[in-house]
Amino acid sequence: MANIKTTFWTLGLLWILIGFELAAPDDYKGLRTSKHTIPALTLTAVAKTVSEFEIKDWPKNLRTDLKGYSIKVVLPENAPDRPWNDALMTKFRELTGIEVQTMRPGNDTSAVLSSYLREFETGSPDADVYAIDIVWPGILSDYAEDLRPAFGDMSDMVPGLVENNTVRGKLIAVPYFVEVSLLYYRRDLLGKYHFLEPPRTWNELEQQAKVIAKGERANGRGTFWGFLWQGAASEALTCNALEWQISQSGGSLLKPDGTVSLQHAPMVQALERARRWIGTLSPPDVTGQLEDDSLRIWKNGDAAFMRNWPYAYAESMRPDSRVRNQVGVTLMPKGDHPGARHADVLGGFQLMVSKKSANKAAAIELVKFLTSPEIQRVNAATRGYAPTRPALYDSPELNANPFFATLRDVLLNGAVTRPSTATGPQYDHLSTAYFTAVRQTLMGKKSADTAVTELEGELHRLTAK
Repeated sequence: MANIKTTFWTLGLLWILIGFELAAPDDYKGLRTSKHTIPALTLTAVAKTVSEFEIKDWPKNLRTDLKGYSIKVVLPENAPDRPWNDALMTKFRELTGIEVQTMRPGNDTSAVLSSYLREFETGSPDADVYAIDIVWPGILSDYAEDLRPAFGDMSDMVPGLVENNTVRGKLIAVPYFVEVSLLYYRRDLLGKYHFLEPPRTWNELEQQAKVIAKGERANGRGTFWGFLWQGAASEALTCNALEWQISQSGGSLLKPDGTVSLQHAPMVQALERARRWIGTLSPPDVTGQLEDDSLRIWKNGDAAFMRNWPYAYAESMRPDSRVRNQVGVTLMPKGDHPGARHADVLGGFQLMVSKKSANKAAAIELVKFLTSPEIQRVNAATRGYAPTRPALYDSPELNANPFFATLRDVLLNGAVTRPSTATGPQYDHLSTAYFTAVRQTLMGKKSADTAVTELEGELHRLTAK
Protein backbone atom coordinates (compact mmCIF):
# COMPACT_ATOMS: atom_id res chain seq x y z
CA MET A 1 0.00 0.00 0.00
CA ALA A 2 1.41 3.37 -0.97
CA ASN A 3 2.53 5.69 1.76
CA ILE A 4 0.38 8.67 2.78
CA LYS A 5 3.26 11.11 2.51
CA THR A 6 3.76 14.71 3.43
CA THR A 7 2.06 15.78 0.22
CA PHE A 8 -1.15 14.38 1.69
CA TRP A 9 -0.95 16.88 4.51
CA THR A 10 0.35 19.89 2.68
CA LEU A 11 -1.60 19.62 -0.57
CA GLY A 12 -4.78 17.91 0.43
CA LEU A 13 -5.49 17.77 4.12
CA LEU A 14 -4.82 21.46 4.55
CA TRP A 15 -8.58 21.60 4.07
CA ILE A 16 -9.45 18.43 5.97
CA LEU A 17 -10.63 17.13 8.38
CA ILE A 18 -13.77 18.11 9.97
CA GLY A 19 -14.24 20.00 13.17
CA PHE A 20 -17.21 21.13 15.06
CA GLU A 21 -18.13 22.96 18.23
CA LEU A 22 -21.35 24.79 18.98
CA ALA A 23 -21.12 28.50 19.58
CA ALA A 24 -21.35 28.88 23.34
CA PRO A 25 -24.85 29.76 24.54
CA ASP A 26 -25.34 32.05 27.51
CA ASP A 27 -25.52 29.08 29.90
CA TYR A 28 -21.86 28.33 29.11
CA LYS A 29 -20.36 31.75 29.80
CA GLY A 30 -17.79 30.22 32.12
CA LEU A 31 -16.50 27.79 29.48
CA ARG A 32 -13.45 29.11 27.68
CA THR A 33 -12.89 28.52 24.02
CA SER A 34 -9.62 26.64 23.84
CA LYS A 35 -7.34 26.99 20.85
CA HIS A 36 -7.68 23.22 20.58
CA THR A 37 -11.45 23.23 20.27
CA ILE A 38 -12.98 23.06 16.85
CA PRO A 39 -15.27 25.50 15.00
CA ALA A 40 -19.02 25.05 15.02
CA LEU A 41 -21.51 23.51 12.65
CA THR A 42 -24.37 25.79 11.73
CA LEU A 43 -27.40 23.79 12.78
CA THR A 44 -29.39 24.59 9.65
CA ALA A 45 -26.88 22.50 7.69
CA VAL A 46 -27.97 19.29 9.39
CA ALA A 47 -30.88 17.67 7.62
CA LYS A 48 -33.09 15.83 10.12
CA THR A 49 -34.32 13.27 7.62
CA VAL A 50 -33.55 12.32 4.04
CA SER A 51 -36.78 13.87 2.81
CA GLU A 52 -35.88 17.21 4.38
CA PHE A 53 -32.63 17.49 2.47
CA GLU A 54 -33.21 18.57 -1.10
CA ILE A 55 -30.32 17.90 -3.46
CA LYS A 56 -30.62 20.40 -6.29
CA ASP A 57 -27.47 19.56 -8.19
CA TRP A 58 -27.04 15.96 -9.34
CA PRO A 59 -24.02 14.49 -11.16
CA LYS A 60 -23.97 15.10 -14.88
CA ASN A 61 -22.82 12.91 -17.76
CA LEU A 62 -23.80 9.59 -16.19
CA ARG A 63 -24.45 6.86 -18.74
CA THR A 64 -28.07 6.16 -19.59
CA ASP A 65 -27.42 3.25 -21.96
CA LEU A 66 -27.12 0.70 -19.14
CA LYS A 67 -30.78 0.64 -18.16
CA GLY A 68 -31.82 -2.76 -16.91
CA TYR A 69 -28.41 -3.72 -15.53
CA SER A 70 -28.37 -4.81 -11.89
CA ILE A 71 -25.44 -4.52 -9.48
CA LYS A 72 -24.73 -5.00 -5.79
CA VAL A 73 -22.77 -2.66 -3.53
CA VAL A 74 -21.42 -3.55 -0.09
CA LEU A 75 -21.43 -0.68 2.39
CA PRO A 76 -20.19 -1.46 5.91
CA GLU A 77 -22.02 1.56 7.21
CA ASN A 78 -22.99 2.94 10.56
CA ALA A 79 -26.70 2.48 11.24
CA PRO A 80 -27.62 6.18 10.77
CA ASP A 81 -26.18 6.05 7.23
CA ARG A 82 -28.80 3.65 5.89
CA PRO A 83 -31.63 6.02 4.93
CA TRP A 84 -29.18 8.35 3.21
CA ASN A 85 -27.62 5.52 1.23
CA ASP A 86 -31.03 4.19 0.26
CA ALA A 87 -32.03 7.61 -1.02
CA LEU A 88 -28.85 7.91 -3.08
CA MET A 89 -29.35 4.49 -4.66
CA THR A 90 -32.92 5.40 -5.55
CA LYS A 91 -31.74 8.57 -7.28
CA PHE A 92 -28.98 6.70 -9.08
CA ARG A 93 -31.59 4.31 -10.49
CA GLU A 94 -33.70 7.27 -11.64
CA LEU A 95 -30.73 8.87 -13.40
CA THR A 96 -29.25 5.77 -15.02
CA GLY A 97 -31.83 2.99 -15.02
CA ILE A 98 -29.34 0.76 -13.20
CA GLU A 99 -30.77 -1.25 -10.30
CA VAL A 100 -28.67 -1.32 -7.13
CA GLN A 101 -28.97 -3.71 -4.22
CA THR A 102 -27.23 -2.53 -1.06
CA MET A 103 -25.63 -5.22 1.08
CA ARG A 104 -24.87 -4.41 4.72
CA PRO A 105 -22.41 -6.67 6.53
CA GLY A 106 -22.16 -4.40 9.60
CA ASN A 107 -19.60 -1.84 10.71
CA ASP A 108 -17.11 -4.13 12.45
CA THR A 109 -14.37 -3.54 9.89
CA SER A 110 -12.35 -6.57 10.96
CA ALA A 111 -15.31 -8.87 10.39
CA VAL A 112 -16.13 -7.11 7.13
CA LEU A 113 -12.60 -7.57 5.79
CA SER A 114 -12.67 -11.25 6.72
CA SER A 115 -15.93 -11.70 4.81
CA TYR A 116 -14.50 -9.90 1.79
CA LEU A 117 -11.41 -12.10 1.78
CA ARG A 118 -13.46 -15.29 2.07
CA GLU A 119 -15.49 -14.28 -0.96
CA PHE A 120 -12.50 -13.29 -3.06
CA GLU A 121 -10.31 -16.23 -2.12
CA THR A 122 -13.05 -18.70 -3.05
CA GLY A 123 -13.51 -16.89 -6.36
CA SER A 124 -17.14 -16.07 -5.69
CA PRO A 125 -17.47 -12.43 -4.67
CA ASP A 126 -21.11 -11.57 -4.07
CA ALA A 127 -20.99 -7.89 -5.01
CA ASP A 128 -19.79 -5.60 -7.77
CA VAL A 129 -18.75 -2.56 -5.71
CA TYR A 130 -17.09 -2.74 -2.29
CA ALA A 131 -16.49 0.02 0.21
CA ILE A 132 -13.00 -0.59 1.57
CA ASP A 133 -11.17 0.91 4.52
CA ILE A 134 -8.25 3.26 3.97
CA VAL A 135 -5.85 0.51 5.11
CA TRP A 136 -7.13 -2.24 2.77
CA PRO A 137 -5.85 -1.40 -0.76
CA GLY A 138 -2.67 -3.41 -0.30
CA ILE A 139 -4.66 -6.36 1.06
CA LEU A 140 -7.30 -6.41 -1.69
CA SER A 141 -5.30 -5.29 -4.71
CA ASP A 142 -5.34 -8.71 -6.38
CA TYR A 143 -9.14 -8.74 -6.42
CA ALA A 144 -9.75 -5.22 -7.71
CA GLU A 145 -10.43 -3.91 -11.19
CA ASP A 146 -7.92 -1.26 -12.30
CA LEU A 147 -9.97 1.95 -12.30
CA ARG A 148 -7.28 4.16 -13.85
CA PRO A 149 -8.68 3.88 -17.42
CA ALA A 150 -12.11 5.01 -16.22
CA PHE A 151 -11.01 7.77 -13.83
CA GLY A 152 -7.72 9.06 -15.23
CA ASP A 153 -5.25 10.83 -12.96
CA MET A 154 -7.96 12.28 -10.66
CA SER A 155 -6.03 15.53 -10.27
CA ASP A 156 -8.95 17.09 -8.39
CA MET A 157 -8.69 14.51 -5.59
CA VAL A 158 -6.39 14.74 -2.57
CA PRO A 159 -3.09 13.49 -4.09
CA GLY A 160 -2.12 11.37 -1.10
CA LEU A 161 -5.41 9.47 -1.18
CA VAL A 162 -4.94 8.62 -4.85
CA GLU A 163 -1.42 7.48 -4.02
CA ASN A 164 -2.73 5.47 -1.08
CA ASN A 165 -5.10 3.64 -3.41
CA THR A 166 -2.49 2.92 -6.08
CA VAL A 167 -0.71 -0.42 -5.74
CA ARG A 168 1.99 -1.35 -8.26
CA GLY A 169 0.62 1.24 -10.68
CA LYS A 170 -2.95 -0.04 -10.41
CA LEU A 171 -5.75 2.21 -9.10
CA ILE A 172 -7.43 -0.12 -6.63
CA ALA A 173 -10.22 2.20 -5.51
CA VAL A 174 -11.55 5.77 -5.70
CA PRO A 175 -11.55 7.91 -2.52
CA TYR A 176 -15.04 8.29 -1.07
CA PHE A 177 -14.51 10.22 2.17
CA VAL A 178 -11.91 10.76 4.89
CA GLU A 179 -12.30 11.19 8.63
CA VAL A 180 -10.30 11.51 11.82
CA SER A 181 -11.05 10.36 15.35
CA LEU A 182 -12.12 13.08 17.77
CA LEU A 183 -13.06 13.59 21.41
CA TYR A 184 -16.69 14.58 22.01
CA TYR A 185 -17.67 16.32 25.25
CA ARG A 186 -20.74 17.79 26.93
CA ARG A 187 -20.46 21.56 26.94
CA ASP A 188 -23.28 21.92 29.42
CA LEU A 189 -21.69 19.54 31.91
CA LEU A 190 -18.26 21.14 31.70
CA GLY A 191 -19.93 24.44 32.63
CA LYS A 192 -22.04 22.84 35.35
CA TYR A 193 -18.99 21.34 37.06
CA HIS A 194 -16.85 24.46 36.56
CA PHE A 195 -14.32 23.14 34.07
CA LEU A 196 -13.09 26.04 31.96
CA GLU A 197 -12.10 24.01 28.90
CA PRO A 198 -12.21 20.42 27.62
CA PRO A 199 -9.36 18.09 28.55
CA ARG A 200 -6.11 18.26 26.63
CA THR A 201 -4.36 15.41 28.46
CA TRP A 202 -5.39 11.96 29.67
CA ASN A 203 -4.99 13.06 33.29
CA GLU A 204 -7.34 15.97 32.67
CA LEU A 205 -9.83 13.66 30.96
CA GLU A 206 -9.80 11.26 33.90
CA GLN A 207 -10.22 14.07 36.41
CA GLN A 208 -13.11 15.71 34.57
CA ALA A 209 -14.84 12.43 33.75
CA LYS A 210 -14.64 11.30 37.37
CA VAL A 211 -16.07 14.51 38.79
CA ILE A 212 -18.89 14.76 36.24
CA ALA A 213 -19.89 11.09 36.48
CA LYS A 214 -19.93 11.21 40.29
CA GLY A 215 -22.07 14.33 40.27
CA GLU A 216 -24.54 13.03 37.68
CA ARG A 217 -24.97 9.73 39.48
CA ALA A 218 -25.59 11.56 42.72
CA ASN A 219 -28.33 13.44 40.88
CA GLY A 220 -30.07 10.20 39.95
CA ARG A 221 -28.45 9.20 36.64
CA GLY A 222 -27.26 5.78 37.76
CA THR A 223 -26.23 4.69 34.24
CA PHE A 224 -24.03 7.73 33.61
CA TRP A 225 -20.42 7.13 32.49
CA GLY A 226 -17.39 9.38 32.23
CA PHE A 227 -15.79 8.19 28.99
CA LEU A 228 -17.00 6.07 26.07
CA TRP A 229 -14.68 4.33 23.61
CA GLN A 230 -14.56 1.16 21.50
CA GLY A 231 -13.00 -1.99 22.93
CA ALA A 232 -14.50 -4.78 20.81
CA ALA A 233 -12.10 -7.22 19.17
CA SER A 234 -11.88 -5.29 15.92
CA GLU A 235 -10.07 -2.60 13.96
CA ALA A 236 -11.91 -0.10 16.17
CA LEU A 237 -9.78 -1.23 19.13
CA THR A 238 -6.64 -0.99 17.01
CA CYS A 239 -7.48 2.68 16.38
CA ASN A 240 -8.27 3.39 20.03
CA ALA A 241 -5.13 1.66 21.29
CA LEU A 242 -2.88 3.42 18.78
CA GLU A 243 -4.22 6.72 20.11
CA TRP A 244 -3.33 5.69 23.67
CA GLN A 245 0.05 4.31 22.66
CA ILE A 246 1.32 7.07 20.39
CA SER A 247 -0.05 9.94 22.48
CA GLN A 248 1.78 8.57 25.53
CA SER A 249 5.17 8.00 23.85
CA GLY A 250 4.65 4.31 23.21
CA GLY A 251 6.13 4.55 19.72
CA SER A 252 4.49 4.30 16.31
CA LEU A 253 4.29 0.48 16.34
CA LEU A 254 6.22 0.18 13.07
CA LYS A 255 8.63 2.49 11.31
CA PRO A 256 8.11 3.21 7.60
CA ASP A 257 10.68 0.55 6.73
CA GLY A 258 8.67 -2.06 8.63
CA THR A 259 10.89 -2.39 11.69
CA VAL A 260 9.21 -2.59 15.08
CA SER A 261 9.26 0.71 17.00
CA LEU A 262 6.96 -0.06 19.93
CA GLN A 263 8.27 1.35 23.20
CA HIS A 264 7.66 -1.25 25.88
CA ALA A 265 7.35 0.68 29.16
CA PRO A 266 5.13 3.54 27.88
CA MET A 267 2.90 1.04 26.07
CA VAL A 268 2.48 -1.00 29.25
CA GLN A 269 1.56 2.13 31.18
CA ALA A 270 -0.95 3.20 28.52
CA LEU A 271 -2.70 -0.18 28.63
CA GLU A 272 -2.74 -0.24 32.42
CA ARG A 273 -4.36 3.18 32.38
CA ALA A 274 -7.08 2.04 29.96
CA ARG A 275 -7.69 -1.10 32.02
CA ARG A 276 -8.44 1.10 35.05
CA TRP A 277 -11.17 2.91 33.12
CA ILE A 278 -13.31 -0.21 32.70
CA GLY A 279 -16.13 -0.27 35.23
CA THR A 280 -15.04 3.07 36.71
CA LEU A 281 -15.03 5.74 33.99
CA SER A 282 -16.25 3.45 31.20
CA PRO A 283 -19.01 0.79 31.01
CA PRO A 284 -18.03 -2.73 32.12
CA ASP A 285 -18.97 -4.04 28.67
CA VAL A 286 -16.90 -1.47 26.76
CA THR A 287 -14.71 -4.36 25.55
CA GLY A 288 -17.64 -5.48 23.42
CA GLN A 289 -18.61 -2.07 22.05
CA LEU A 290 -18.20 -0.46 18.62
CA GLU A 291 -18.84 3.11 17.49
CA ASP A 292 -22.63 2.79 17.20
CA ASP A 293 -22.78 1.36 20.73
CA SER A 294 -20.93 4.37 22.09
CA LEU A 295 -23.14 6.72 20.12
CA ARG A 296 -26.34 5.17 21.46
CA ILE A 297 -25.25 5.73 25.07
CA TRP A 298 -24.01 9.22 24.22
CA LYS A 299 -27.23 10.32 22.51
CA ASN A 300 -29.19 9.12 25.54
CA GLY A 301 -27.28 11.64 27.63
CA ASP A 302 -25.41 9.03 29.66
CA ALA A 303 -21.78 10.11 29.23
CA ALA A 304 -19.51 13.12 29.67
CA PHE A 305 -16.94 12.23 26.96
CA MET A 306 -16.85 9.98 23.91
CA ARG A 307 -14.22 8.98 21.39
CA ASN A 308 -15.77 8.65 17.94
CA TRP A 309 -15.64 9.68 14.26
CA PRO A 310 -17.17 12.80 12.62
CA TYR A 311 -20.45 11.10 11.72
CA ALA A 312 -21.33 11.11 15.43
CA TYR A 313 -21.64 14.89 15.51
CA ALA A 314 -24.47 15.10 13.01
CA GLU A 315 -26.17 12.22 14.83
CA SER A 316 -25.78 14.04 18.13
CA MET A 317 -27.72 16.93 16.62
CA ARG A 318 -30.75 14.89 15.50
CA PRO A 319 -34.13 15.54 17.18
CA ASP A 320 -33.99 12.15 18.93
CA SER A 321 -30.74 13.07 20.72
CA ARG A 322 -30.88 14.13 24.36
CA VAL A 323 -27.56 15.95 23.97
CA ARG A 324 -28.66 18.09 21.04
CA ASN A 325 -27.14 21.60 21.21
CA GLN A 326 -24.88 20.52 24.09
CA VAL A 327 -22.00 18.89 22.22
CA GLY A 328 -18.44 20.07 21.70
CA VAL A 329 -15.58 18.36 19.89
CA THR A 330 -11.84 18.61 20.34
CA LEU A 331 -8.61 16.67 19.77
CA MET A 332 -8.02 13.34 21.42
CA PRO A 333 -6.04 13.78 24.65
CA LYS A 334 -2.27 13.43 24.79
CA GLY A 335 0.15 12.28 27.46
CA ASP A 336 0.95 14.49 30.39
CA HIS A 337 4.71 14.62 29.97
CA PRO A 338 6.78 17.14 27.95
CA GLY A 339 6.92 16.25 24.29
CA ALA A 340 3.65 14.29 24.32
CA ARG A 341 1.47 14.64 21.25
CA HIS A 342 -2.13 14.29 20.14
CA ALA A 343 -2.66 11.16 18.07
CA ASP A 344 -6.05 11.30 16.34
CA VAL A 345 -6.25 8.42 13.84
CA LEU A 346 -6.88 8.94 10.14
CA GLY A 347 -9.72 6.90 8.64
CA GLY A 348 -12.10 6.86 5.72
CA PHE A 349 -13.41 4.66 2.91
CA GLN A 350 -12.74 4.07 -0.78
CA LEU A 351 -14.90 2.40 -3.44
CA MET A 352 -13.51 -0.63 -5.27
CA VAL A 353 -14.92 -2.56 -8.24
CA SER A 354 -14.49 -6.33 -8.12
CA LYS A 355 -12.36 -7.83 -10.87
CA LYS A 356 -14.98 -10.62 -10.99
CA SER A 357 -17.93 -8.29 -11.57
CA ALA A 358 -20.07 -9.28 -14.55
CA ASN A 359 -21.35 -5.70 -14.84
CA LYS A 360 -18.21 -3.59 -14.54
CA ALA A 361 -19.54 -0.72 -16.64
CA ALA A 362 -22.57 -0.29 -14.38
CA ALA A 363 -20.40 -0.70 -11.28
CA ILE A 364 -18.03 2.02 -12.49
CA GLU A 365 -21.00 4.36 -13.05
CA LEU A 366 -22.06 3.85 -9.44
CA VAL A 367 -18.56 4.69 -8.23
CA LYS A 368 -18.53 7.81 -10.41
CA PHE A 369 -21.88 8.82 -8.95
CA LEU A 370 -20.99 8.27 -5.28
CA THR A 371 -17.58 9.98 -5.52
CA SER A 372 -18.81 12.89 -7.64
CA PRO A 373 -18.49 16.47 -6.31
CA GLU A 374 -22.27 16.71 -6.02
CA ILE A 375 -22.66 13.61 -3.84
CA GLN A 376 -19.56 14.36 -1.78
CA ARG A 377 -21.03 17.79 -1.07
CA VAL A 378 -24.36 16.41 0.14
CA ASN A 379 -22.66 13.66 2.15
CA ALA A 380 -20.62 16.34 3.88
CA ALA A 381 -23.69 18.39 4.78
CA THR A 382 -25.86 15.49 5.93
CA ARG A 383 -23.41 13.03 7.45
CA GLY A 384 -20.16 14.82 8.17
CA TYR A 385 -18.30 12.88 5.48
CA ALA A 386 -15.24 14.98 4.68
CA PRO A 387 -14.86 15.31 0.89
CA THR A 388 -11.81 13.94 -0.87
CA ARG A 389 -11.91 16.82 -3.39
CA PRO A 390 -10.20 19.89 -1.86
CA ALA A 391 -12.07 22.36 -4.07
CA LEU A 392 -15.34 21.44 -2.35
CA TYR A 393 -14.21 23.16 0.84
CA ASP A 394 -14.44 26.45 -1.02
CA SER A 395 -17.97 25.81 -2.32
CA PRO A 396 -20.70 28.12 -0.96
CA GLU A 397 -22.48 25.28 0.83
CA LEU A 398 -19.44 24.22 2.82
CA ASN A 399 -17.59 27.51 3.08
CA ALA A 400 -20.62 29.13 4.71
CA ASN A 401 -20.47 26.74 7.67
CA PRO A 402 -17.75 26.72 10.33
CA PHE A 403 -18.35 22.94 10.48
CA PHE A 404 -15.78 22.67 7.70
CA ALA A 405 -13.17 24.92 9.19
CA THR A 406 -9.62 23.69 8.81
CA LEU A 407 -8.21 21.34 11.43
CA ARG A 408 -4.64 22.09 10.46
CA ASP A 409 -3.25 21.28 13.91
CA VAL A 410 -4.84 17.82 13.88
CA LEU A 411 -3.67 16.98 10.42
CA LEU A 412 -0.13 18.32 10.58
CA ASN A 413 0.65 17.52 14.19
CA GLY A 414 -1.78 14.89 15.39
CA ALA A 415 -3.32 12.67 12.73
CA VAL A 416 -1.89 9.16 12.77
CA THR A 417 -1.86 6.63 9.94
CA ARG A 418 -1.97 2.94 10.73
CA PRO A 419 1.05 0.87 9.61
CA SER A 420 -0.61 -0.64 6.56
CA THR A 421 2.03 0.76 4.21
CA ALA A 422 4.83 -1.07 5.96
CA THR A 423 2.94 -4.36 6.17
CA GLY A 424 0.92 -4.47 2.93
CA PRO A 425 -1.09 -7.71 2.73
CA GLN A 426 0.02 -8.60 6.25
CA TYR A 427 -1.74 -5.61 7.81
CA ASP A 428 -4.86 -7.52 8.83
CA HIS A 429 -2.74 -10.12 10.65
CA LEU A 430 -0.76 -7.37 12.38
CA SER A 431 -3.88 -5.47 13.43
CA THR A 432 -5.48 -8.66 14.77
CA ALA A 433 -2.36 -9.49 16.78
CA TYR A 434 -2.31 -5.95 18.11
CA PHE A 435 -5.93 -5.61 19.23
CA THR A 436 -5.88 -9.17 20.62
CA ALA A 437 -2.92 -8.33 22.88
CA VAL A 438 -4.53 -5.08 23.95
CA ARG A 439 -7.84 -6.75 24.71
CA GLN A 440 -6.19 -9.51 26.77
CA THR A 441 -4.92 -6.78 29.08
CA LEU A 442 -8.22 -4.89 29.13
CA MET A 443 -10.12 -8.05 30.10
CA GLY A 444 -7.60 -9.03 32.75
CA LYS A 445 -6.50 -12.21 31.00
CA LYS A 446 -2.84 -11.15 30.90
CA SER A 447 -0.79 -8.47 32.55
CA ALA A 448 0.08 -5.52 30.33
CA ASP A 449 3.76 -6.41 30.58
CA THR A 450 3.18 -9.98 29.42
CA ALA A 451 0.79 -8.97 26.63
CA VAL A 452 3.17 -6.32 25.28
CA THR A 453 6.16 -8.68 25.46
CA GLU A 454 4.29 -11.33 23.47
CA LEU A 455 3.05 -8.68 21.04
CA GLU A 456 6.60 -7.53 20.36
CA GLY A 457 7.57 -11.08 19.47
CA GLU A 458 4.58 -11.44 17.15
CA LEU A 459 5.33 -8.11 15.47
CA HIS A 460 8.91 -9.19 14.79
CA ARG A 461 7.62 -12.46 13.33
CA LEU A 462 5.07 -10.76 11.07
CA THR A 463 7.54 -8.19 9.79
CA ALA A 464 10.49 -10.52 9.29
CA LYS A 465 11.92 -10.12 5.79
